Amino acid sequence: MANNCFVSLFSGAGGLDLGLEMAGWRGLYAADIDPAAVATLKANQGRAVCGTRFLDDAVVEAADVQLLTGPKILESIGYSKGQVPLLVGGPPCQSWSSAGRQKGFADPRGRLFTDFVRIASELDVRWLMFENVRGLLTARGPDGRPGSALELIRTQLLAAGFQTAVHLVNAADYGVGQRRVRLIVFGYRTGDAFDFPVATHDRHGVGVDVHPWVALDEVLGSIPEPSPDEIIRPSGLLADQMRNLMPGTGVKSPGKAETTRPGGHWGYKQGAFVADPAKPARTVTASGQQDWLRDPKYGLRRLSPRECAAIQSFPPSWSFEGKRADQYRLIGNAVPPKLGEILGHALLRHAGKRDSTPATQHKLVPLPSKLAFAIRYTEREEARNGESRRAAPDRRTKRVA
Repeated sequence: MANNCFVSLFSGAGGLDLGLEMAGWRGLYAADIDPAAVATLKANQGRAVCGTRFLDDAVVEAADVQLLTGPKILESIGYSKGQVPLLVGGPPCQSWSSAGRQKGFADPRGRLFTDFVRIASELDVRWLMFENVRGLLTARGPDGRPGSALELIRTQLLAAGFQTAVHLVNAADYGVGQRRVRLIVFGYRTGDAFDFPVATHDRHGVGVDVHPWVALDEVLGSIPEPSPDEIIRPSGLLADQMRNLMPGTGVKSPGKAETTRPGGHWGYKQGAFVADPAKPARTVTASGQQDWLRDPKYGLRRLSPRECAAIQSFPPSWSFEGKRADQYRLIGNAVPPKLGEILGHALLRHAGKRDSTPATQHKLVPLPSKLAFAIRYTEREEARNGESRRAAPDRRTKRVA
């Protein structure tokens, strides 16, 4: 495909953009409202990675997507409507995540997707693709029904002329050293679906051309060891709580009592887990409360921004601007470039084709059976425990910072 170019919104640190460019796509435009994100994109613009120069001739700017229009973008890059085949982005995920209290459409960030769809129509792209947290799959829309938020988003896309394919992806299954599960939504015009790439890795590396997951120690072994100014150690109560924890365990945080869980639905406190170096890392988050590591040289210490970037599969040369908190946020919110590259290759293979079988445009294509089952499970769980969970006092202790 000669015109293998794309426009990127909510671009963040450029993880998806970088991956697509490594696969052979060319970024024409990238924007974000976060000053640290824009500074990061500009700091890396023109950087040579795997034979390409990141966003080399692209327009990179600070922009509020609510004020941005397709014609403005096209004018800035010198293209006409219909000439850009792909729009990508990461509409804010906090509205649907547990860390963001799952406010969904009640959170203004949860409604920015409408502008993403609007701009896709104004550009008249052939495809669009975005990533979001797993919680979007079962999130409740205005009707309060599990799964209806995603259904509403897909319905908006359908009204704009895009059928959708939805995939739940673990980045570890594609060679990223991290067990990061995210929802990938691919929008396409009539009869223009593509084959989603098959997994290249699994827990044990069973199967033809399937490799074992990439472990944390392998990732950290590929970059220089931390400098003294990168070392963060626990203190106070947290240090006492974590002193004897083994790798792969953390400080437990009990939740509300439920009908079927009278002792509460416990989990691990954020920022109080010791990573197991023999496994892929847990999900790199957008906060400074990353997992800890028992380092033979430095003792118990927190994973640094540079290490989190490597876990996300950014190249060692990548620059992240802003304060340490900004860096953690940008890294944690990014799409792993390696995953973006695999998606880019799959889409590029499809780009010269066009399915002769029209897709059904007057109704949504059903979700894959596993995803539909997850929604039904959430509905049953709500029926069993919803009332008692809401009525019970919250027994969780204050999070340890």
